[in-house]
Amino acid sequence: MPAPAQRVARQPNILFVLADDMGFGDLSISGNKLVQTPNIDALARDGMLMTQFYDAAPICSPSRAGFLTGQFPARNRFVTYISDRKRNANFGQADWLDPKLPNLARALKQAGYATGHFGKWHLGGGRDVGDAPLPAAYGFDESYTQFEGLGPRVLPSDLGGKLAQQSAALGKGPIEWLPRAQVTGRYVDKTLDFVWRSKAGPWFAQLWLDDVHTPWEPSAEQIAAVKGKGKNAREDRFLAVLVAMDAEIGRLVEGLRKAGELDDTLIVFTSDNGPTVGAETPGSSGPYRGRKASLYEGGVRQPLIVRWPGAVRAGSRDATSVVQAVDLFPTLAKIAGARQPRGVDGVDVASAWRGEPIASRPDLYTHIARPNAENSFGPLYSVRSGPWKLLMNADGAGVELYNVVDDSGETRNRKADQPQVVNQLSGKLARWIGSLPKPGPAVAR
Repeated sequence: MPAPAQRVARQPNILFVLADDMGFGDLSISGNKLVQTPNIDALARDGMLMTQFYDAAPICSPSRAGFLTGQFPARNRFVTYISDRKRNANFGQADWLDPKLPNLARALKQAGYATGHFGKWHLGGGRDVGDAPLPAAYGFDESYTQFEGLGPRVLPSDLGGKLAQQSAALGKGPIEWLPRAQVTGRYVDKTLDFVWRSKAGPWFAQLWLDDVHTPWEPSAEQIAAVKGKGKNAREDRFLAVLVAMDAEIGRLVEGLRKAGELDDTLIVFTSDNGPTVGAETPGSSGPYRGRKASLYEGGVRQPLIVRWPGAVRAGSRDATSVVQAVDLFPTLAKIAGARQPRGVDGVDVASAWRGEPIASRPDLYTHIARPNAENSFGPLYSVRSGPWKLLMNADGAGVELYNVVDDSGETRNRKADQPQVVNQLSGKLARWIGSLPKPGPAVAR
């Protein structure tokens, strides 16, 4: 496969855009027929779309921890979303990510990058947790987040509930109040301002958007743009914020172009987990079974888009390479010339981005803590090894086995006719479960 002729920057700028609760089938390039997402689609047309990409977990906080640390998040007591202290303790969930862990931002900062985080954090801070480290403790030169993080942040002025009010009561940074429909625009503004001020050297920016996470509160103009596209008013609201998010991505890309930074920037785009839970809830996991909070493919499998002029061939597609969130740290560190992290579970997958699909890789392990293992969500632990994916609970019950290459919809449980595979993978998974920190009680008191 011929490589593009364009020069590649020795230390490219790196922009990591993470959507929240966006399902595999929500982009028009991956199957959405209700609305178009032309700006995100354009990133894929200008680069690569990978279709065997997996999140490190099917829910917010552990998924994000996997991206940042390169480690399976359950190793670090990240097993569900960070909530209040009582719920965290009941699930064995850490109140915040340990800042002493190796992480992508600090590695890039040490390699000479300016570093910024803009958008949702959810790695510590919020609710009744006011002593969590600020993003600066992880290597970010600057940050601007929301009610699930501390430091400078924006809070929604038009939502009910108490999360924003709890955040404001914690202090720990200047606070701005905006209608929810304007929040992503402010994140993009902050990101572009950071880019303009960092042009003298390479920069790394995380833009973590939460538009398609409930509650959906589009403006009147955003609703008008999609009215009647959904099957009901609720789906219209979802489609409105999805289209609005796509428009902000377009504005971001145009801003990078005006800054003269676009062609020297490696852009990575994906989602943190599958679409919001609920059989009649808007959002699509495409051809896959399951949604957010499930280890079935629909909960953890996402499109990964990589745009990197001069290195990634425009319009390319990789349906072969199995890649997980934990791979982002070692891959981007290598590209940036940063020190390679030790003790991570991820591997360098840059060869796949350059057009050489990965033939084999270490096994992928995933865990989600839920009050119980409901049938609709499936078991709580999984391992992906080659084409096989085995799911089970900590006591060895509930085993399910799928060949997700031949049966990506996970419709045929192969447990009965593949006993050797079951024995091998259940043994591997049991050993991994045994290596994890002991979980807390399963049900909140």
